[in-house]
Amino acid sequence: MSDRLSRDLWVLDAREQPDAVETYRKACAHLFDITLLSPEADFHNQLEGYQLGPVVFARCVGVPQRFERKLTHIMADPTDTVMAVLDLGKNLWRADYDGREASSDMGAIRLVDMARPYRSTIDSPYVTLYLMIPRGLLDSRAAGLDFHGRVVAETSPTGRMLASHLRALWESIETMTPAEAPMTARATAALVSGAVLACGEPMGADPRPLEKVLLIAGQQFVERRLDDPDLSPETVREHLGVSRSQLYKVFEPAGGVSAFIQRRRLDQAFDVILQDRAEQMTLAEVAYRHGFRSDAHFSRAFRARFGVTPGRLRKLGEAARQEGLSAQERPDDVFAWLKGL
Repeated sequence: MSDRLSRDLWVLDAREQPDAVETYRKACAHLFDITLLSPEADFHNQLEGYQLGPVVFARCVGVPQRFERKLTHIMADPTDTVMAVLDLGKNLWRADYDGREASSDMGAIRLVDMARPYRSTIDSPYVTLYLMIPRGLLDSRAAGLDFHGRVVAETSPTGRMLASHLRALWESIETMTPAEAPMTARATAALVSGAVLACGEPMGADPRPLEKVLLIAGQQFVERRLDDPDLSPETVREHLGVSRSQLYKVFEPAGGVSAFIQRRRLDQAFDVILQDRAEQMTLAEVAYRHGFRSDAHFSRAFRARFGVTPGRLRKLGEAARQEGLSAQERPDDVFAWLKGL
């Protein structure tokens, strides 16, 4: 048995390896989508890593690039990990951590919840140390907090301790023995827990559980495809990469995926008719363009949602415009106006 930790060294250089970029993208595909921001001919990447029991500790040197972790990556990744990243040097980066924006001028240490999506752009060549820690190793108080995208400044007490520890750990890791690794992993997890406790927030409406993230992504997909006649629960399911049962669970708060699609198509048809964009279309064409194959079905569904038939709304369209109403004011103002007719 070796008295040293096993070391993984991965060096890619497009100047010497024609397939370096493709190899890199494939190796990262289960974690991120990669977009290089410099010429592929200049690509190089070096990753040196060690396994401290369940904790991965590594140093990475790379070129400007964008990392995007999507819902499909999260669904396919069975691990539940927390990533802590320490910038070494003047790395320039900016990121959107599931709606929380952050950048390199905020501090040197980033805390990332790998169970949530994010998009990080590194605009300069970079050198980083990073940890991948199972969530279960964190202090129980920290594991339940929202820390995704939080940046810890090295000038803060917890930031100073964590940064100093990571630098010292990297300097000594070559001589560390496997017997020392478990205690080192726990000590490191304790310092990361301290950083999370210092900057994390209680889970609430802002940090979204996976089902809510999927619902938002599914709703956005539907919004972009309202005019697509092939839009269906199945196309939404394929886009999200979930099972049918998961899809129904995700869309349960929205009344179901089919109901949500129909509701949004009816809303769009309402806007088209009210804003007089349908002058050159028959109501049958409006119905067809919004996913209805039957005029009668369209009329019944439209009236059930808005309390007025499409034909009646068309006749009232001119009066609506004279009242200064627009589709952007719907639903409240327009609904109130219709009820008063």
